[in-house]
Amino acid sequence: MPPSGDFRPDWLYYKGRLWYRPAVRLHEGQVVYFSPEPHPQAMPIAGLLSPAWINAHTHLELSHLSHQIPQGRGMIDFIQRMGPRRGNAAASVIYSALQEACIEGTCAFVSHQNHPLLEEAIPAYAVVQPLREFYGLRRRGARQQYRKLSRQPTAFTPHSLYALARPLLRKAARPTQFPRSLHFMESIEERLWLTEKKGPFRTFLQQFDKKPPRLRWLYWIARLYRKAPALWLVHSAELSPLWIEKLLHRFQRLYFVLCPVSNYYLFRRMPPLSLWEKYPHRFLVGTDSLASSFSLSLWKSVQSLYAAGLSWATILRAVVDTPRQWIRPKGLWVQVAPLSPEGHILPYTKARLFCSETNPIDKR
Repeated sequence: MPPSGDFRPDWLYYKGRLWYRPAVRLHEGQVVYFSPEPHPQAMPIAGLLSPAWINAHTHLELSHLSHQIPQGRGMIDFIQRMGPRRGNAAASVIYSALQEACIEGTCAFVSHQNHPLLEEAIPAYAVVQPLREFYGLRRRGARQQYRKLSRQPTAFTPHSLYALARPLLRKAARPTQFPRSLHFMESIEERLWLTEKKGPFRTFLQQFDKKPPRLRWLYWIARLYRKAPALWLVHSAELSPLWIEKLLHRFQRLYFVLCPVSNYYLFRRMPPLSLWEKYPHRFLVGTDSLASSFSLSLWKSVQSLYAAGLSWATILRAVVDTPRQWIRPKGLWVQVAPLSPEGHILPYTKARLFCSETNPIDKR
């Protein structure tokens, strides 16, 4: 259950900033009273208290591939190893992965899915927004997949620009109620193909289409952006800071979803961070799947971003405030403790779902 009571955390993330030892009253997870001044009768809470975190990008149907994909082999190797086993994760495996993440305070997830997500795969305190993901360069099969997905009630999204035949690209630009979430400039192979029409992807894609479409990627970004409440570009580890800033200025409803743990696992690279402090409200954080990340919890990602020099407020805006425009956890909170007196992460700092003695949260 969401927590209730009067609390005095060392640090509180509230309304886009950190507060030092404030007083906050929660009722079933909702803030009903806040004061920047401490209250002597409030329960002291060690470390940092924050609303529960939101994982803006994962693939729950790949949860059974944990520790099965070699590290640092690049995108084509990953696709070939993952492809035949896609969608085979049992509900119990997904449940276990979500439960582990929720215990560390990550309680909402946006998941690219090719297969329906069973109800028994979702813990009672988790919120999952599935996106039916479509792709295909073989035109006949691609149309069949699109028709099948379009009959289902949940939102759907294209996988990436390089994985769509031209008819599917046109369908991908149709109106959608949830933000369109697109893998973009994830790998060196993808960047070489989209920008220079060369590299390993050229040969790889020809096994599906003898003449893969030569895309004007900026044109298609504009088309996909036009009829969506927002466009999320996921990973973007190979997009230059110059182009990131150009896109942020040109498209006011465009956001970047960064997956630092997955980027390093697959490509030994960190996502672009240089503009994050300048545009803190235009970034979100995800983990990608367990095939390229050790957990669906955002705690490891938060640690790596903090170690890279981003401030607490910038990171927490990305995992708390920005994604709440579209998806909300169920009034839960996360506690990060212990921290140094200055609020820094220590080697033994942990993130965990916040529980008060008077209102414990069922961890099953």
